[in-house]
Amino acid sequence: MKIEKHNIHNLLFVILFLMAFLERTVWDLGPNIELITTSMILASFYLGRKEAFWLTFAIISVTDRVIGNSNIFLFTWSGFLIPALLSTKLIKILMFKLRVKIIPLISLGLVSNLFYYLWTNFGVWIMDSWGMYTKDLPGLVMCYINGLPFLKNQLISTLIFIPAGIIAIEAGMIFEKHLEKTSLLTKTNTQHS
Repeated sequence: MKIEKHNIHNLLFVILFLMAFLERTVWDLGPNIELITTSMILASFYLGRKEAFWLTFAIISVTDRVIGNSNIFLFTWSGFLIPALLSTKLIKILMFKLRVKIIPLISLGLVSNLFYYLWTNFGVWIMDSWGMYTKDLPGLVMCYINGLPFLKNQLISTLIFIPAGIIAIEAGMIFEKHLEKTSLLTKTNTQHS
């Protein structure tokens, strides 16, 4: 029984979507503890750039319909979608000399987190409809300072979930190869009987 590669890719796409969707809508592990970055990085590496973009887009658009969004949604959406578009190229650059997957993928996740933090906090400052920040450099700096606890949580989630995702996917790939090998052995033994 040969498992088709596109079936494995589709299954991985669905699993990554469901994990990020459920974390964002049901489990809610805390402010900015999220699986969107993890799903995007893993999809970029294992599935490709288009799949990473569409997966990220699907996660954000569907979950925002469930939990709602705010006046900075263009910043939050682009804060995830821009790294999704760039991630495959950056992975190739980071993986050029390294054979180890985990370090480049975590690094890319952390860079994505920093981009998201800088971009979305800029959006909070510029779109501030609550009057929390003055429209000058001290106001922008205060916005970034107030965002640090959220950045910390996002960095921690990336440091935990990307390695866990790599381990799970690699284990699944080993299991799938084992199933193929076992299936071939069974088929060969049956033909010789």
